[in-house]
Amino acid sequence: MNYKAPRGTHDIFGINALGMSLLEQKSKEIFKKYGFEEIRTPIFEDASLFMRSIGHATDIAEKEMYVFEDRKGRKLALRPEGTASLARAFIEHRMDISNPAGKFFYSGEMFRYERPQAGRYRQFHQIGAEYYGNSSPAADAEVIVLAQDLLAAVGIDKINVYINSLGCERCRPFFRKTLIKYFSSAQDLCNDCVRRLENNPLRLLDCKIDADKFIEAPQMADYLCDDCKENFNLVKSLLKSVDCVYTVDGKLARGLDYYTRTVFEIRSDSTSSQDALAAGGRYDNLVKELGGYNTPAVGFALGSERATLAAQSAGLFNNFKEPEKIFIAIADQELFNEAFAFAVKTRNGLSFNKDISVFGPINGKNLTNQLKFADKIQASKTIVFAKTEFENGKVLIKNMKDKTQTEVAISKS
Repeated sequence: MNYKAPRGTHDIFGINALGMSLLEQKSKEIFKKYGFEEIRTPIFEDASLFMRSIGHATDIAEKEMYVFEDRKGRKLALRPEGTASLARAFIEHRMDISNPAGKFFYSGEMFRYERPQAGRYRQFHQIGAEYYGNSSPAADAEVIVLAQDLLAAVGIDKINVYINSLGCERCRPFFRKTLIKYFSSAQDLCNDCVRRLENNPLRLLDCKIDADKFIEAPQMADYLCDDCKENFNLVKSLLKSVDCVYTVDGKLARGLDYYTRTVFEIRSDSTSSQDALAAGGRYDNLVKELGGYNTPAVGFALGSERATLAAQSAGLFNNFKEPEKIFIAIADQELFNEAFAFAVKTRNGLSFNKDISVFGPINGKNLTNQLKFADKIQASKTIVFAKTEFENGKVLIKNMKDKTQTEVAISKS
């Protein structure tokens, strides 16, 4: 039987693995500059955590979560996103008391059952950050600029930032009633829109199927209370002050119930996909709703696969060079230990030079086959341990391109 990776999953190797590693490395550097500390949460949680935080009427909760029972009948779910898990950890470890103004970042696998496509998988990776305890619009603007800086660090500087305000628990109910009335008069809604109409009407705003029918849909901006208007105006003012170019998108709603006030998406204009590279917003009520103290919060998540594709499109690896490969061979098997020790010593001495890789030696193969292996791995040079030369304190260095070789003292090789 020929086994294949399950549909919606993928193996990450080669240039893609390099891109993902670079993205994670750069993100840690950026997070450190902004004062965020790392946190790692379990890959699976109590399923009710996600249902309660994300919302029962969201696509994730209704159609996309991987839910299973353990041997004791407890209903668990593979995490579909990172914010709920981090909020749970924030409360469980009483950080809402000990570190109420905490800044945290995370990275790792997430799981959603959705239709696979380029940059979108059922098992995928996210990098995210959450900023607790700061209700100021400055925190919203900081998180947006942070996400922008992270993308720029891997060469993605051609981006579009979209922002909106979803209001608060005081003004949003009025907007919700207006939306239900407006959408109820629409004809031939898609199945998803019909399902969402009563429970989550804001999600109809960004429906890809019925978008043309909702051009004249009401805008949240017309229903914001004075506090939310002032809050959103300050977010926009702060972004302008640092030359962050943005577009106010009145239909930007995001797919999770916990968002309040500011929401945003960052998309690349160098790819045809309209999927967000990074997205997030404010969720001031989530910690309290999950059992913690009343703690304002704002955060974002970045799709690692999408960002890596965008980075490649932006030319991140145009000047990438494979490390030079050096192979250690033995002409006489009795020198295997000495060749092995030389290879280890050479690798240890390369800590300052990341552009060289050392392979070998291989036991049990004659020199001809070892040289064939060196060609297969595209080694530029092969260092050959031969008895006569070794007794004179030398090795042979063979140039694998022009097949010339020279004798060199071991201490200089």
